[in-house]
Amino acid sequence: MKKSSFLILAFWFVFTSGFYLVSTNAAEWYKGELHCHSHWSDGNTLPELAIDWYRSNGFQFMSLTDHNVLQLDPNKWREVAPVLLEESRKKFGDDFVETKEEGGKTLMRLKTLQELRELFNEDGKFLLIPGHEQNTGVAGKTLHANAINISESIPFQGDFPGVAEAALAWRKSTLENASKNRDVGFWMLNHPEWPYFDVDPEVLIEAAEVEFYEWNLAAGAVRDPVHPDHPTHEKYWDIVNAFRVLQGKKLIYLVAANDTHNYRTFGNDTSNPGRGWVGVRSEKLEANALFTAMKNGDFYSSTGVEMKEIRFDAETGTLHVEVKPEEGIFYLIRFVGTKKDFDTNTKTFEDPQVGPKPARTGKIYSNDIGVTFQAVAGTSASYQLTTDDLYVRAVITSSKRPEFRGGNEPRTRTALTQPYSRLAP
Repeated sequence: MKKSSFLILAFWFVFTSGFYLVSTNAAEWYKGELHCHSHWSDGNTLPELAIDWYRSNGFQFMSLTDHNVLQLDPNKWREVAPVLLEESRKKFGDDFVETKEEGGKTLMRLKTLQELRELFNEDGKFLLIPGHEQNTGVAGKTLHANAINISESIPFQGDFPGVAEAALAWRKSTLENASKNRDVGFWMLNHPEWPYFDVDPEVLIEAAEVEFYEWNLAAGAVRDPVHPDHPTHEKYWDIVNAFRVLQGKKLIYLVAANDTHNYRTFGNDTSNPGRGWVGVRSEKLEANALFTAMKNGDFYSSTGVEMKEIRFDAETGTLHVEVKPEEGIFYLIRFVGTKKDFDTNTKTFEDPQVGPKPARTGKIYSNDIGVTFQAVAGTSASYQLTTDDLYVRAVITSSKRPEFRGGNEPRTRTALTQPYSRLAP
């Protein structure tokens, strides 16, 4: 009897211990950058120095999204400034830097994606994910997007009748490329306001399979003078989600990114790295796990505010958020959304050409879209959806100002959760 009791107790201990270990192996927040450039395209530094900046500044994952090409060519040589050669030698050793003289110029062989991953990737600490930016003209508009977690450069065309059709085709080719290796592909439409409101909200309302688009923190993305009736980036987001949910379509998620080109120029250069990033809650630091979490909306976008908890209870429709606070910094949490009965009418306005700024015909949307449901001063707050709420998202604003503020950057450090709904599929 004692032996049986002991065995039962031992089994219970092993079972509960195993459960405890599983339950404490909870998902963690990982900080990442999904849009930046290097000498493989138009960035002003070497790829290893770009990656080293992010790894050395608290980022756990990134994708070096150079224009139109993955870093696969082992024979890619480029003229490099002496200061970059010296910095690379200092950080990674003399043998790391390969140079040759050609036509009176010093050329350096750029490191490939595989070499860079071997140099930087470290289990549980840092992950370099393959990706590249796609860009071309479509129907007289500029379309840029990032294709990430892919294995080769993805060819694409611009001969589509409209931007929505092109976006869906590019997304499809990205996901198909990733699935060949049983990977989770990630595709986001970049900076819809660049160079001058080229991708209007109707594109993303129509192309409802697109899950992500970018909040680009680079300055100078929109040509001056800006017509005041064009929507802000938050208004744009709310417009798309309000109409999507009303039409029974999926929500779209916002990805903050820096689009870094300039790493070595400071002062008022607002393309400096680190201004915009995502915090992703994932069970592990692995590309498929990260992008699965993002497809589930389990991430936030930030310009400096870190989150401790974001939790949505689908049964009760309650969104709870909690900040990871900095000492001496104050926080305001606003819950923003749109009601079912919002005014769907729009008014058209004409934005004439001024110098290089193109002419645009825009739309003015109702002030019913994207309103504050509730505001709470503090580091934690909750909001429960009512029966007439289409969705809700949280905006967490801090009292801390950015060191150098870009043109598309809030006045203070801010975080944005993804939208949550009981009505969207």
